[in-house]
Amino acid sequence: MVATPARTGWATAAAVLYALWGVLHVGLGVTMVAGGLSAGLPDEETAAESLMFFLCAIVFGAQAVVVAVTLNRVNDRVGHWLNLTVLGAVDLAFLVVLVLPGHVDLAGGLSGPLLWLLAAICSTLAMRAGTPRGNGRVFP
Repeated sequence: MVATPARTGWATAAAVLYALWGVLHVGLGVTMVAGGLSAGLPDEETAAESLMFFLCAIVFGAQAVVVAVTLNRVNDRVGHWLNLTVLGAVDLAFLVVLVLPGHVDLAGGLSGPLLWLLAAICSTLAMRAGTPRGNGRVFP
């Protein structure tokens, strides 16, 4: 398969944007978990649930970076669908549960979903610009 400049450019842009999404979430998660654990394990259920939310943000952020660097960068079909669907579902739930009711400010709450949207557009354009790697196989 020959890499076309359009496919390579869009795939690279998608990988960078998905990796930024991941770094944003890992950074936020680590900061909040460190703060939450500074006084020990939480005693209250809501504090424990908040801690769990930020641990999940770390895991999803790490997934985003790994998939971006290993799969989205080379325009892999599985990588496209992994970051598109998993991160999209996470951001949609975040918007509905935390941003829309006003628990998170609008400007800060839209940064992750905006990065995801731009990455999803670039990843989709990369898929359409040429034959994606993978062609349905899970491992190349």
